[in-house]
Amino acid sequence: MVDHQYAFKQFTDYLRSEGKSITPERLDILDLVLHEKGHFRIEDVIRKNDRVSRATIYRTLKTIEDAGLIKYIRTIHDEKIFEVVKEHHDHMICEVCGKIIEFHDPDLESLQNDICASRGFSPTRHTMKIFGICPACQKHRSQKNTPE
Repeated sequence: MVDHQYAFKQFTDYLRSEGKSITPERLDILDLVLHEKGHFRIEDVIRKNDRVSRATIYRTLKTIEDAGLIKYIRTIHDEKIFEVVKEHHDHMICEVCGKIIEFHDPDLESLQNDICASRGFSPTRHTMKIFGICPACQKHRSQKNTPE
């Protein structure tokens, strides 16, 4: 869960540090983004805010991203999907329906750190996306291929 008060402070501090104006439009878009449940598309934000131009929404999302409050991942169709930054996690992406499943595995994180350490590499961040077929699509495929 994201602390909205902290996020607003981080965003306004970032805007000030960049010499950018703190506008009601930017704050409205940030508020809308912070209330998103899970992953969202730019079109979701545009649909929910008809008072602000499409261009302003695109620019503001980039500014929110630059402030470190959201990040994006690319889907199987190379579409940008955003999410509010929270604890570290990785993604499994279904190549059939596009569903994004978040996961965190401490053993996997430890293995990645061990691999880096064994090679003298100092990681600063990483992104993992595993592409495959989700359980629902596997079930649908098996039902489709079952003779009746």
